[in-house]
Amino acid sequence: MPAITVIMPVFNTKEYVGKAIESILNQTFRDYEFIIIDNGSDDGSGDIIEHYARADSRIKVLKNKENVFISEARNRALELAKGDYLYLIDSDDWTLPDMLEVMYSRAVEHNAQYVVAGYYMDYYINGKEISYSVCPDDRDFEQKEFRENAINYLTRTILTVPWNKLYSIPYLREHNIKFRNTKLEDHHFNMDILMDVERVCMISKPFYHYYRSRQGTDSELVYNKYLNQKKRDHIEHTLQVYEHWGICDPDTMSKLANYHIGRLVQCIAQTVSNSQWDKKTKKQEIKEIVNDKYTDFAVRYAKKQSFKMAVLCIPIKMKNVTLCYTMGSCVGFFKNKFSGLYNRMRASVAQNAKAETNQNI
Repeated sequence: MPAITVIMPVFNTKEYVGKAIESILNQTFRDYEFIIIDNGSDDGSGDIIEHYARADSRIKVLKNKENVFISEARNRALELAKGDYLYLIDSDDWTLPDMLEVMYSRAVEHNAQYVVAGYYMDYYINGKEISYSVCPDDRDFEQKEFRENAINYLTRTILTVPWNKLYSIPYLREHNIKFRNTKLEDHHFNMDILMDVERVCMISKPFYHYYRSRQGTDSELVYNKYLNQKKRDHIEHTLQVYEHWGICDPDTMSKLANYHIGRLVQCIAQTVSNSQWDKKTKKQEIKEIVNDKYTDFAVRYAKKQSFKMAVLCIPIKMKNVTLCYTMGSCVGFFKNKFSGLYNRMRASVAQNAKAETNQNI
């Protein structure tokens, strides 16, 4: 039986999928199975997958005739997984070769159910590739201490993404945890795991290269249609986790509120920039955002904001749709006109993020 099951759904990433596959095949750790789901691709990605599968017996290929939610594709593969741990990779990203070895060694040493490592956010800016590392502290937690410290990792987008982690498959099956059949499902999957997780390891080294600025990825395609509702669902689920933990102190609630406020600004900017909606539809969407009960929660508890965020939040606190629209337009203009600075500011949300410039990331 393999130690790790690696799962990768693929949908029309012909230009990148070969590099993603090779980054797994080149791992220094060899005891794994690699399940690749051809999720209805029609751009030749399937031919690339088959080429690698013929050359390496660890690769198992599943095929979907039509494109389905990535959550459904992952769940299908997870049912067949034989490993002790699960690792997830996206088909347009890639990993460093010692990732599985380092993470698995730490998992076994501490009998961990949840292993979290650092990662890189990669951007293309003015012909250069800029990579920001986002890293947790190097620590091992039992349940109580992890719960007390989780807020500091959650608000840095370390806990909510899937591809910087090893997940204990027996733990997933014991708690009947699967991906919810929806878009932007990664947050829910991790929150379901965190509800009762007992042993967590944090590894400070970054291994995974996650492309943030590439156009046409799954996240880019779904954001405009789904982002607003999903961010609401995300904060609701997160608050359920903290209620389950019995943690509701003012400092934690303030950090969660500030986290959600930042996402609301993003939602409004994305809404305004949505080319598929007319101005009336955009304003109706913004109206729903500012009148949502979780927006009220964020406004009520948010404290110690940066000057920039405090200014951006004024229209939200006023529940003024027209001013929110203007704010969203300004954020969109700044993003397009000064993309380098915008991405640096966004990356800085992850504390201690360090930038590296490389022509060949």
